[in-house]
Amino acid sequence: MRQRFLADLYQPFHLLLFFALILLYSIFFAQVQAKEKALQNFSLKAAIVSFIFWLLLSPIFFFRFYQLLLVWQPLPADLLSFFFLHRWKILPVIILFYLAILYLLYRIILTPHYLKQGYRLKTSLLFSWMNTKKGIIKQFVFFLLIPLAFFIISLLIKSSFIWSTQLLSDSNTAMILLLLHRVIQNILRTLFFLYLAANPATADTDTQTPVSKIWLGLTVIACLSLYFLHYTQITQGQRAVTPLAISHRGVSNRNGVQNSVEALKKTNKTMQPDLIEIDVQETADHQLVVIHDEDLKTLANKDLRIDETAWKDLKGLPLKENSYISKIPLFSDYLATANRLKQPLLIELKVTAKTKATIIHQLLPLKEQLAGHQLQSMDLDTANHMKKIFPTLAVGYILPFDLLGAPKTSLDFINIEAKTANGDLIQYLHQQKQKVYVWSINSKQQAAVFRFQRVNGLLSDDLTVLSGHLDDIRSQTASILQFD
Repeated sequence: MRQRFLADLYQPFHLLLFFALILLYSIFFAQVQAKEKALQNFSLKAAIVSFIFWLLLSPIFFFRFYQLLLVWQPLPADLLSFFFLHRWKILPVIILFYLAILYLLYRIILTPHYLKQGYRLKTSLLFSWMNTKKGIIKQFVFFLLIPLAFFIISLLIKSSFIWSTQLLSDSNTAMILLLLHRVIQNILRTLFFLYLAANPATADTDTQTPVSKIWLGLTVIACLSLYFLHYTQITQGQRAVTPLAISHRGVSNRNGVQNSVEALKKTNKTMQPDLIEIDVQETADHQLVVIHDEDLKTLANKDLRIDETAWKDLKGLPLKENSYISKIPLFSDYLATANRLKQPLLIELKVTAKTKATIIHQLLPLKEQLAGHQLQSMDLDTANHMKKIFPTLAVGYILPFDLLGAPKTSLDFINIEAKTANGDLIQYLHQQKQKVYVWSINSKQQAAVFRFQRVNGLLSDDLTVLSGHLDDIRSQTASILQFD
């Protein structure tokens, strides 16, 4: 059904089906918790409370639902931009808030059980709160450590299966691996389901819910058949592409100081990338320089901020990295060298609170020299402004992490971070006729995985990892495991 979401751009009917699936799951949860037969002593209130519980708490539904929701119904662009700009301050608050919600849900997990016994909602909530009361250590173990263990084990299983794709020899073994992964993950989810459904209020009773082996067997066979058809459709329709090879910060395999003219020349000569990505900032006296960090602590061991320091105090400072020594270049000099080498650039404008109002204006005198290059920014307002000023250039927005969806824009591409990349978002952006770049790719397998997601560009610190076979069954299977 998720594929229907992707194909029909989030039609209300399929959203209704998605909610219906969670409701059925919730009814089943309430029955298992009460140790009753199917639809015995049905309670609509219990089903609704279970529905809310599973929608918010269950890893089976929560991440997938909000991932889909934020792909097609993202937060307002200004709010997303604010979150990304202050992400390291906001993220801990969000995590603590969500943990508080999870704890409250954990304490009322027995509510459906008491509702099915005929108690009112308020009384059921009170009984659940009382019967889930434990010591601090037990609360910590049952509420946090055990669910966290399930989550970590699930990630380890996926990582192990992705690694094992290197041992595949043909499509038949690939299908077996995919089905085996799905079976093991479903077993783990079932165990987590039973863990949450365990009812301490009735744990000492001998009542057991009879399970029909025939129906259980038929259910397993039906699920495996559906998975087989699903994976067959994917493997037959999925083809790899050759994305743009983009040198991250102008280097490849540590061949120089990042963002230096020397590294530009060396990377252009030895690797001939499609694009070289660089970072541009504005100094205190409104000069554009090519450097990534906002300060010089890492590369020059100086406690100086770029936006607070004049060019005359920056230009002579030695930068040290990868056993090389270089200096900060003016953007105009770097651009002139790239044009002379006929090397297209992917230019990121890194803005701060002090430079946001002025940095774009420094690009205007270089308008003619910028022809054939691409622009991007992690600040959405800056990216949109650049597109208005330079309508003929490809302009993109950098998504720091793919957890809150991407803002709806008319920009040419979205540059997403590889570790949090979401296959649904990649497909959605393609449907919106926007190109997708991914940063930063540092292994051949990672590069191969994204080629099967049909991304348009890959940024890497080592361009040699971007080479390899395209239609390889190992890479295709790893891609399916990563994003399905």
